[in-house]
Amino acid sequence: MKVVLCPNCTHDAALPQLDEVGVWSVPFDGTLCSLRLFALLTPDEQIRAERFRAVRAREEFVVTRGLLRRLLGECLAVKPQQVPIGYVGSGKPVLAESSLGLHFNVTHTQDLGLIALARQPVGIDVERVRVVSDPSGLVKRFFSSLEQEVYESLPLALRPSGFFRGWTCKEAVLKAVGMGVAHLDCFDVELDPTRPPAVLDTRDARLEATPWCLETWEPAPGYTAALAMAGM
Repeated sequence: MKVVLCPNCTHDAALPQLDEVGVWSVPFDGTLCSLRLFALLTPDEQIRAERFRAVRAREEFVVTRGLLRRLLGECLAVKPQQVPIGYVGSGKPVLAESSLGLHFNVTHTQDLGLIALARQPVGIDVERVRVVSDPSGLVKRFFSSLEQEVYESLPLALRPSGFFRGWTCKEAVLKAVGMGVAHLDCFDVELDPTRPPAVLDTRDARLEATPWCLETWEPAPGYTAALAMAGM
């Protein structure tokens, strides 16, 4: 898997190669014109945006969905509003019809969003690195037995990065197949941040049907991200 990081969301989109994932960063810092991007949404999406009571949530939805439609429209050679976006699984947005076999995924956290485009099922997740009140409790609640053992065996200095490595990788895999967080313990990922990211084992037919490729990186200072792509 080759990850192509685009410095910012103003870069034009091109149809990715079979082994390639394009990733665009989306800053939520007021530099993007939400009114202009609002015009790229479908009428249903505009109604959905207007239902957000929180201004920040509304801005994030408009900016992310508007940029996604612009990028997909460039790849498919259609107007942004004509990109056929539907939903599968636990609410994963997908292209409803595309002979190009184009896949995408979107994630966002405080002040930063990421958009991934690929020719294979893809999932992406980003988290702001921060102090977590009870990481061991979260690991015991959501992670697999093997991952719990690995986490507890990590030196104390590596546990924060191990926690965020595990969480983002697991979220990315689940998002690639449209599964919810109830299935976080259905597979194992490598938590040790000194080792390459990987899916170590799977215990669900939807995950066992294909090999998985994982990549992790720092999209901006203070953030960590993970990307999962199927079939490579």
